[in-house]
Amino acid sequence: MPGITTNRTHDGPSHNTPDGGRFWTDEDRQAVGELVENIRRVEQHAFETGDRPLIADAHSLLSGLVQLYDLLTAFRNSPDGRIKGPQGVAKKLGLTRNGVYCRLEMVGLDPEDLRNPPGDVRDLVARSRILGPLADRLQNIAGKI
Repeated sequence: MPGITTNRTHDGPSHNTPDGGRFWTDEDRQAVGELVENIRRVEQHAFETGDRPLIADAHSLLSGLVQLYDLLTAFRNSPDGRIKGPQGVAKKLGLTRNGVYCRLEMVGLDPEDLRNPPGDVRDLVARSRILGPLADRLQNIAGKI
């Protein structure tokens, strides 16, 4: 499907990143692992109870985390976090400039959020207008089941 896959630019070195261009630091891996584990528990509960909207929310959050991964690594691998140009985010993701803005809207972040990310991945998820409320809702549900 066009626009879904990337050219795997996240595998290479990055500018200005303490983790050598890898998106998931050890702390990020642990935080995302806990979040994904909670999502799996909620999803299993939703399947057992037939709660289709909850299943959709779980899938949306997982999809959003994948989109966030692709976007952040492309921003980290792009000089100055530029969106267009030969080394820009759009080129690295194989998208148009508008496609990058569409993806940013899908995860509820602005370009500046990814140019200078605040702390770790949990902070980015919390800052997101889309992923933050979804993650909070699913974490609350996971705590109740």
